[in-house]
Amino acid sequence: MLHFFPRTARRAILPALSTLLSVLLPASTAVAQAPARPYRAFYGNLHAHSAYSDGNKDSLTTGANTPAQNFTFAKASQHLDFLGISEHNHASAGMRLPSWARGKQQADAATMDGQFVALYGMEFGTISNGGHVLIYGYPNLLGWEANNYDEFVPQGVFYWLWRKLRTQPDAVVTLAHPQTTDYDNILTSPYSASADSLVVGSAFRSGPAFSTNVNYLNQSTSSFEPYFQRLLARGYHAAPSYDHDNHNTTFGRTTEGRLVILADTLTRPALLAALKERRFYASDDWNVTVDFRLNGTAPMGTIATDLPSPTLSVTVADGDGEALPTLRLLRGVPGSGAQAQVWRTAPAGATALSVSDTTLALGQSAYYYVSLVQADGDRILSAPIWYTRGTPPVPTGVAPDLAATSAAVLVWPNPVANGVGAVTVAGATGPIDLYDGLGRLVRTACATATDDGGTLLDVRGLAPGFYIVRAAAAGGATVARTLVISE
Repeated sequence: MLHFFPRTARRAILPALSTLLSVLLPASTAVAQAPARPYRAFYGNLHAHSAYSDGNKDSLTTGANTPAQNFTFAKASQHLDFLGISEHNHASAGMRLPSWARGKQQADAATMDGQFVALYGMEFGTISNGGHVLIYGYPNLLGWEANNYDEFVPQGVFYWLWRKLRTQPDAVVTLAHPQTTDYDNILTSPYSASADSLVVGSAFRSGPAFSTNVNYLNQSTSSFEPYFQRLLARGYHAAPSYDHDNHNTTFGRTTEGRLVILADTLTRPALLAALKERRFYASDDWNVTVDFRLNGTAPMGTIATDLPSPTLSVTVADGDGEALPTLRLLRGVPGSGAQAQVWRTAPAGATALSVSDTTLALGQSAYYYVSLVQADGDRILSAPIWYTRGTPPVPTGVAPDLAATSAAVLVWPNPVANGVGAVTVAGATGPIDLYDGLGRLVRTACATATDDGGTLLDVRGLAPGFYIVRAAAAGGATVARTLVISE
């Protein structure tokens, strides 16, 4: 434990520890006060296959087999700024290790910054043994078949997969056509901080996977929205994704549905960064834009802690001017197990809505997301915004001098790895209580003081997840801080 190191040693160790822990979980930050960044909407799909696994099943007709040929096809599709080819990772679906390297090279060659981005990733797993996940931003092929992987991960063992992916900060994961018992029973097993740090999205729609239509006439009717809702209720931080799952040469042309990523520029690093920050939404419409903000600045996907009551605002625009009869804002409590409910509804035809949540008490958390229905029945779901009303945490990578911060209540280290005996609470002038995600009191501070003048809060035996530290501060105010216990 850091408490046993001299102060001078801790000042050297804490920044490195904070950097390490910051990759374990989504960061909770104060809401930015800078002007809102005008992100652009980019439209595409991350779930597709070439003949390097089990795609291009119509190759005898089309002549297309390789990722390069598929990227060329996709570039000529309407409203398609990016395509991710996510090859199945195992030989039973056609993947061979040499093909992995060739596919990455072809994606690099097909990318034209500002015009089109080609991504190459993998669809890990099998439907019959744990489910499928899409993985981007990881350089090596993961697998379990002898001589057919760069790095070994057992089939269907997802906790092993999360541990492996955590070594690469840029890795992002979305859940493909998820089923109730998939991913180590993530919906019924104890909350996994490792999974939460990596899973940025869960499919809202998938398919039509085996369509050969290239006239944009098909519309995916699958819906995995209930799974997405349950994932949020369990406390996971995921946004809705939109998958085509192309197994024929139809990239971008079977349906008008799109995954929409909000980024500064159309480049691979910008898109991957936006995915990592959950800054995307799922849309049946290929040119609708949704601007969903917290307090006028922070975009969808934000995970924030701040003192004021949150204000949520959404503005919708459609390139074709389609009517918008239904604009709803849903609200839920993370980790409660209860699904989000419709919280506010805009008047019929309205394309904007702004509302403050004045009911959110100090120390409480909530998440909010937008659900839209256009006149033709098209659905759009935004990424959520997660908000805890309390004192903002210390910025990632900054080690506080606890002896010099008596005016504020600080909790350190935060996140804290499961198994660490205690955290330091500095700046408190009265009782210190720890509450779980459901608002239940689980611990009070022990009386042992640290050499920084803080107090030790025992966290042994607590399950990984989000907690709230409430303490009296100078001046008699009660301060609430988010504490994350990682796996």
